[in-house]
Amino acid sequence: MSTNPYQTPEGQLTIDDQAVGEIKFFSPSSRINRLRYWAHSMIFTFVALALFVVVALVAAYVNVSVAIGLGAIVFIAMIASSYLLAIQRLHDLNKTGWMCLLMLVPFANIYLIVLLIFFEGTKGRNDFGLQTPPNKTWHWIMAFSMPVFVILFGLILSAGMVFYNQHFNPVIDDNNEYEQSQSETYPPEYSEDGAIDDTLFSDEALEDGVSYETPAEEEIIDEAIDDAEAEVSDEVESLETETPQ
Repeated sequence: MSTNPYQTPEGQLTIDDQAVGEIKFFSPSSRINRLRYWAHSMIFTFVALALFVVVALVAAYVNVSVAIGLGAIVFIAMIASSYLLAIQRLHDLNKTGWMCLLMLVPFANIYLIVLLIFFEGTKGRNDFGLQTPPNKTWHWIMAFSMPVFVILFGLILSAGMVFYNQHFNPVIDDNNEYEQSQSETYPPEYSEDGAIDDTLFSDEALEDGVSYETPAEEEIIDEAIDDAEAEVSDEVESLETETPQ
């Protein structure tokens, strides 16, 4: 036994309830508490939104195919990050990370979301390591930006729907009414493409006396026929009167 009063103590200075573990941001073996789960989720959300803006710019100014590929990569990264955070949060609850597969099960995913967001983690050490370090100020700021973000997103979505209904639906309705009115001006024998039905020109239709003229054309033809018949009848009468008896 050393008698040096300045020697470093050899005994354990902390207990598991007081010790904290190291946060590994991208490691599924780590564990995070509720507040850090909210904060990290918002970080990934803001990064994803920024990347989608970049994808939109690429689609507008570079190439649509390239933008589709980048969008697919960003989407897969979003899914992977959501599962990573779920596993870390489940470890804090002393539950296996395989429970994150409940996200794929209807109704069970609701239970999992409530569990991840609202339930308190294990105090001290559990089967997956030491408890998380004390929360910092930026964790609180990012965590409480979540409800603000959800409210703003809902307001923007509602405003967009109202704008769409006010400016685009009337135009669509006017176009539909115009097309309907135009279709009503055509006789029934005309097709949607504005062409006369070919069946009206068939031999059977001609033999049956089916007319393929429009009502206006039929009226003009009937008047011409009546005038011609009247002229013929007048000429016949004049000839009969001039013929000596």
